[in-house]
Amino acid sequence: MKLRQSMRDTLRFFTCGAERWLAVFFLVYPLYAEQVACAGLSLPLTAEKALLALALGAGIALCANLPRRPALGFAAAAVLCCAVSIMHISQFIYWNIFQTPYFLRSAQGLGAALEFWRVAVAEAVQNTGYLILYAAQPAVLFTWARRVMLRRRRRGPRRAPAAAFLALALCAAAVLAQNAEDMALLTAGYVPVPSARRLGIVPAMALNAKYDVFGAGTQAAGADLSQLEIQQASGQDAQTDAARLPGREYGENVMDIAFDLEEEDAVLQDMNRYFSERQPTSKNEYTGMFEEKNLIYITAEGFSKFLIDEQRTPVLYRMAAEGFQFEHFYTPLWGVSTSDGEFAATTSLVPKSGTWSYTDIIGHEMPFAMGNLFRQRGAQTFGFHNHSYTYYNRDKSMPTMGYTYYGQGHGLELTGQWPESDVEMMEQSVPMYVGEPSFHVYYMTVSGHLGYTFDGNMMAAKHRQEVEDLPYSEEVKAYIACNLELEYALESLLEQLEAADALENTVIALTPDHYPYGLTDEQYAELRGKESLDGTFELYESVFLLWTPAMEQPVKVDTVCSSLDILPTLLNLFGFEYDSRLLMGTDVFSGTAPTVVFADKSFITDEIFYDAANGLVIQRTGKAPTQEYLDACLQRVNDMFAYSARIIETDYYGYLFGGQ
Repeated sequence: MKLRQSMRDTLRFFTCGAERWLAVFFLVYPLYAEQVACAGLSLPLTAEKALLALALGAGIALCANLPRRPALGFAAAAVLCCAVSIMHISQFIYWNIFQTPYFLRSAQGLGAALEFWRVAVAEAVQNTGYLILYAAQPAVLFTWARRVMLRRRRRGPRRAPAAAFLALALCAAAVLAQNAEDMALLTAGYVPVPSARRLGIVPAMALNAKYDVFGAGTQAAGADLSQLEIQQASGQDAQTDAARLPGREYGENVMDIAFDLEEEDAVLQDMNRYFSERQPTSKNEYTGMFEEKNLIYITAEGFSKFLIDEQRTPVLYRMAAEGFQFEHFYTPLWGVSTSDGEFAATTSLVPKSGTWSYTDIIGHEMPFAMGNLFRQRGAQTFGFHNHSYTYYNRDKSMPTMGYTYYGQGHGLELTGQWPESDVEMMEQSVPMYVGEPSFHVYYMTVSGHLGYTFDGNMMAAKHRQEVEDLPYSEEVKAYIACNLELEYALESLLEQLEAADALENTVIALTPDHYPYGLTDEQYAELRGKESLDGTFELYESVFLLWTPAMEQPVKVDTVCSSLDILPTLLNLFGFEYDSRLLMGTDVFSGTAPTVVFADKSFITDEIFYDAANGLVIQRTGKAPTQEYLDACLQRVNDMFAYSARIIETDYYGYLFGGQ
């Protein structure tokens, strides 16, 4: 009898048109927001995303009807709906700026993020239409929906939304369970962009929270080669530059480490087992080539190799033409764009998703950091950044990496403008070390930072006349203009080194933190002289300049490699003792082919491109990949992510070397 009465009450309740539409409003609230995100961010509306959004909507409808008092029911629904809207609007603006969603622990960098409020405002203005669509939801919520709910004399039905929630949740679970990629997202670790693309904005943030609390596994998700599309890459076959002379034995870059396989801590025991079983890479013809030299390492903000021009940038052109020429170099984009780009290149660890990896290692042992190793050799080691001294907590992370650190307001007093001048940084910093007998210096530049306009970027405005006649759009010309400041900064650097008779004994390394995502993909394609760009691999083609005037001739390197491979390559070139098993990157001259990994776990090897998002394998050689080869690659890539995260979480280097 009670069930019949409940069904009659529910039917009677929904015969009221307003109540019926109110239920629909709550049901589709998250789905509507996801559709706006799909349109504004060019994301697909997947079945998983739609079902999860509808399940969330049914949950909101249920919460609205749980309290006996309609006012409390509205309050509960309003809190949930507003949370959905806030997450979507904030992610929408952040994603449009940084080309990746933010994560929950971004709150630790809120002060830093607020420094870009002008960029955020400009992005909001540019996307006013989408923001109006988002704002329409809370507007309807606090007018029509509120009025309908507060007119109730009793709470609405609970069984119908509960049944809808349960049914939709089960359907979503069934769909997720059928897809290997979905299961990998749910179990193998937080991957921001694929999670948001396949599951939705709110589920991705929930997944982020889940991994923050419970961590991730180390087992890679499988991929059935028979179910993947296989293509042949255009152009010539890839080559591997082994840099090992035939018949000569060089030894290995390995240290005498007694890994404790009986360690009581299960996580540390697993790490000991894993690293003890890894194969170290070989020393080679280039081992110790730069052992007696100084090193200046520059991370160039938003730099691209397509800026290099013999006429406009003669210093950069000289470095590219006379030094090591890495023909297939990639700079992936990670969750914390600049900081993670620096982290990957300077630690040879994959940045941990959902956190600020450089902040997480503050106070840890970093035995393979160039600053620490050069300091052990007796060199003076300095770090410089021409923006805020404390930005991204560099005032704490740079000393951990072995540097005496200076930034704007602490050792550097630069003109107050945005962005600050790379030239001024060189003029103030080089005299601090150029007279030292041995030195290693790290620079993080800022003049090439977005936004790329002539009215909001002082470096672009400074060099506007030099690019006025170029055949590009205003944004591309502004991008080129602000990066001319880097060219002139390098000119100043070389002049000061030469005047101090230090240039011949100095190696300069330069690489970007990320591709220039302040340009749209269309604008970046314009700079590169193309109609469009592949967003999985081609977008991240990049540059690693490695040059010293003492080189007699350039060295062409055909090995596919990435920013992860910079540190082990430099360690080998400068003759430092290190254990190659403990780094995720590979010395490009070792004869072991590196694996280039991207944030969504797509990857490139010497044999294939693997596009995780689209289930696509592209052959780089005439050799067809086998299922065994693909499985091994997938496991290796997952290991690179999982064990990098564990090194960060556990201070594993401190565990191994802290007592030494």
